[in-house]
Amino acid sequence: MSRLGALCAAVLCAGLLSACGGSEKKADLADQDRFLREYVNLLNKADEDGLAGLLDDHPHGKEDAHARIAAYGGQEWDVTWNRTSDFPDVWKVRLTGTAGADRRPVKVVETVSWEDEHWLLTPLDGVVTKPPNAADTTPPG
Repeated sequence: MSRLGALCAAVLCAGLLSACGGSEKKADLADQDRFLREYVNLLNKADEDGLAGLLDDHPHGKEDAHARIAAYGGQEWDVTWNRTSDFPDVWKVRLTGTAGADRRPVKVVETVSWEDEHWLLTPLDGVVTKPPNAADTTPPG
């Protein structure tokens, strides 16, 4: 095989390999920061429809948006976050700061995951009904 033929074969193989899964978008923490800023902004505006749009990649996104606005909406959060990850594409994000003119403390922990090239928040407790006798990590009482 000539050098030109070998080079063409190598380029073709590289192109085929990149077409077979190499084009999947990876989790980007700067993009996660944008997602979290939008999340906090929508909570502060108490914008349930906007939050439902942000969370719509989860099958219960609309219900979760409603629960989150009821729990956290319109509180004027001024928060920062830090994150840890024990599993690929899953982060525990701790939002800390203050809320409102009286600067009440805010300490919220969210689970953020990267699935199918989208950011997802684990829905708040009670949004997704648990089957009877399902395993649970919630302490009794």
